[in-house]
Amino acid sequence: MKKNSKTKLSEPVSIVAHQLKNPISVLNGCLEMLLSGEIGEINDKQREYLQDAMENVGNMTRIVKDILDVSRIEGGKYEINPKPVDLLKISQKVISDFSSLSKASNCKITVDYDNNLPLVFVDPQKVRLVIENLISNSLKYKSAGPGKIEIRLEKKNKKVIFSCKDNGISIKKEDIDKVFSKFYRSEEAIKLDPSGTGLGLYLSKAIVELNGGKIWFEKNKGKGITFYFSLPISPSI
Repeated sequence: MKKNSKTKLSEPVSIVAHQLKNPISVLNGCLEMLLSGEIGEINDKQREYLQDAMENVGNMTRIVKDILDVSRIEGGKYEINPKPVDLLKISQKVISDFSSLSKASNCKITVDYDNNLPLVFVDPQKVRLVIENLISNSLKYKSAGPGKIEIRLEKKNKKVIFSCKDNGISIKKEDIDKVFSKFYRSEEAIKLDPSGTGLGLYLSKAIVELNGGKIWFEKNKGKGITFYFSLPISPSI
């Protein structure tokens, strides 16, 4: 595959993103207060508009966070604090957190794993973001009809390999080299989720590599994609 684009975020973009953090946080707090009814009752129509506003504030929060994370990675300021971690437990917690959304999306998530998986030596919070992103993408970009996401963890040599296989939309041949590029989004992905930033897989790749691993994908026979990433086993093993 070709390497990711070397174009860096400009300093003004990073400054603007940082400046937006506080007003977005204040706006979110105000909306939460209104929705709670603490400063006055609201009718159903008002609640509908406020909930739409909350959803959009949430989208803005994610965009700002992604931009700031990219800025930190490119500036060499993205902190990684590795320690021995049970990747299976993290994966199971993420799957549990997505249970309501997966049911609403008519998508079944299963997990399979090798017995006695060793611990990996990574930053648990950062790696959790990668798992969340892969599962979230599989849910957002599912094809019509019942969805299926198969999570698998296995030990291979001195690595633990995580895979996320779905039966959703695939990737065109001409787009294969762009998948981990900054701001890349396919036309079909944009149709299904117009609010995406195109930074999720770029950040996932950076996080996995900063934790000493590798990330890649394969097109499935038929529908969907399988994303993989490998992480190093804890040196104490």
